[in-house]
Amino acid sequence: MLPITLIDGIGTIKMKSMTQPRMRDVARLARVSAITVSRALRSPEKVAEHTRARVLQAVRQVGYVPNAIAGSLSSSRSRIIAAIVPTITNPVFADTIHAMGAVLRGQGYHLLLGQSGASPVEERSLIQTFLARRPDGLFIHGGLYSPEVRALLLKAGIPIVEAGNLRKHGLDMVVSYSNYAAAEAMTSHLVERGRRRIAFVSASRRDNDRAQARARGFAAALKRHGLAEDPRLVLETSLGLRQGAQALLELLAREPALDAVFFSGDVLAAGALFECQRRGWAVPQRLAIAGFDDQEIASQVLPALTTVAVPRAEIGRRAATMLLARLAGQSVEPKIVDIGFTLKIRAST
Repeated sequence: MLPITLIDGIGTIKMKSMTQPRMRDVARLARVSAITVSRALRSPEKVAEHTRARVLQAVRQVGYVPNAIAGSLSSSRSRIIAAIVPTITNPVFADTIHAMGAVLRGQGYHLLLGQSGASPVEERSLIQTFLARRPDGLFIHGGLYSPEVRALLLKAGIPIVEAGNLRKHGLDMVVSYSNYAAAEAMTSHLVERGRRRIAFVSASRRDNDRAQARARGFAAALKRHGLAEDPRLVLETSLGLRQGAQALLELLAREPALDAVFFSGDVLAAGALFECQRRGWAVPQRLAIAGFDDQEIASQVLPALTTVAVPRAEIGRRAATMLLARLAGQSVEPKIVDIGFTLKIRAST
């Protein structure tokens, strides 16, 4: 085999053959010890910036790939944070994961991602699979665990951050907002705008504590304003533009005097807006429409959609920061963080 010559501007190192690069090769090229190389890769905050830069340059030149399995056995750290979200196709969750990954990468951690499809069975399977790979921490957007899964998580001995709904008694740490309070606030806004026949459309509430909390908040706001909740005006559907349009038509067939619909998702609300445009129904004059999540589509439709905005990226950043603090041996207070929400009042209401 031909020898490989690596040049770093200071000197030249020749390797005997095309064997897999080792840590000692990186150390020789960077002119540091193997321990320093290991520390620069596993705990970069403990190494001077100029030394770390030299090590990383040598890693790239040599083509060295750390042995993650051996490293985790020797240090009891995998440098992996596992995250479980309902889906990776929804920008709502993508924003959180992107922000979390950026913070973790800056500290030498990698994100292992799984999507549960909002299925408790799949969520349990992912939890079991991820814990078997010994992650250093876990992020879960969910919360309705079976007693067996709850016991499994509590025995894992790793820091856990939950999101999706604000819980008084989480497994460990919680970064979220109150779906109940958000839905109550939006419903109150509609009532205060003079709406009296208000419908609510959400995803399936089965095994979904977020949807359940929003439905309770909707009902609580009606009661507080002296309005009776009509079961005929509460629908569950899957998420999509077509589903939003169909839900609107079904509600109007049940109650022609309907004057507002609160959709617990912007895509559903946008589908209803498009249906109103097709039929020439003025929004909000004939019918007010509100959504949830403040996705990009909310500000781009006409009329612009009134919605609930949640700082999803901030949830990811805060969750990552809390996990890193615990992994560094620091205490985290408060353990339950209410990230809050904002009503974005626009032309649709």
